[in-house]
Amino acid sequence: MTMTKIRFDGQVALITGAGGGIGRAFALELARRGAKVLVNDYGGDRSGIPGNSECAEAVVKEIVAAGGVAAPDATAVGTWGAARAIVDHAMSNWGRIDILVNNAGIGMPGGITDLSEEAADRALDIMLRGPYALMRSAWPIMERQRHGRVINISSCAVFGIGATPSYAAAKAGVIGLTLDTAKAGLAHNILVNAVLPTALTRLTADLPDKDFYEWLRTNMPPEKIAAATSYLLSRESSVTGKILDVGGGRIARVGFYGGTGYFNPNITAEDLAANIATALDMTHLAALESVADDIRGFFAVLPWTGAGRGPSEDVDAIVQHGKKFNA
Repeated sequence: MTMTKIRFDGQVALITGAGGGIGRAFALELARRGAKVLVNDYGGDRSGIPGNSECAEAVVKEIVAAGGVAAPDATAVGTWGAARAIVDHAMSNWGRIDILVNNAGIGMPGGITDLSEEAADRALDIMLRGPYALMRSAWPIMERQRHGRVINISSCAVFGIGATPSYAAAKAGVIGLTLDTAKAGLAHNILVNAVLPTALTRLTADLPDKDFYEWLRTNMPPEKIAAATSYLLSRESSVTGKILDVGGGRIARVGFYGGTGYFNPNITAEDLAANIATALDMTHLAALESVADDIRGFFAVLPWTGAGRGPSEDVDAIVQHGKKFNA
């Protein structure tokens, strides 16, 4: 079977944290395939302190030397104003934005009482407010174009490590952002997915386990993240609203699943204590693709008897209700 070559000619990609690691890999991969790339990187350290434009400029030089088109941007993500400035930069250069890769991140190890409030805020701003604000700024452009592709870089840290609560919280928030906007984007041909990458980057470069470090170095270069998931950014893709575990050439879907659970209409704390094993049992699972799927689990024991159809996934109706509520 002959596969059509994936190309991004005439398209513009905005990639944050693109001065190294996974972001740089995306920038080089998309430029190699014809995209014009805004290489955003604040050039700072792993704790979120901004530096300069040298990292972004170095990647731009690589792209241009290989015959591609790119421009550097050293704006630090994490504020509404920064998002507008970054999007405006791409628009002033090329007049459109087809692709957004929210990759910028920092490493903030430390227990929930260890990090200062300022450090925790910095992590949440860069890795949650940043993606939210950039999507908010780019979204109207993608709507007008009737085309947009977004990858939000999350992390397997959302499953819990025990030492990175601010990082895990931000990356978990990105998953919620992805799943909600993926539904809203369907009507506008905007596809949004989240990636949980495993790769050797500067955030994993000082792992104390040297054997694990060597395994990552040998098997998990960041280029393999971009090589696989650049498909999700293409016009050929129809995949949206998915969470994907990616690394070393492996890509697998990750999902939310619910068990059958325990039901008693007269439930009490004591009753749950006696039946907690049933409530937590994961023998019979159902995939939860939407809020409606979750509600259907309750319908199984508390059938819908209303005159209407029950919970709706009508995005337009929800949006209109939200506009009325927020007016």
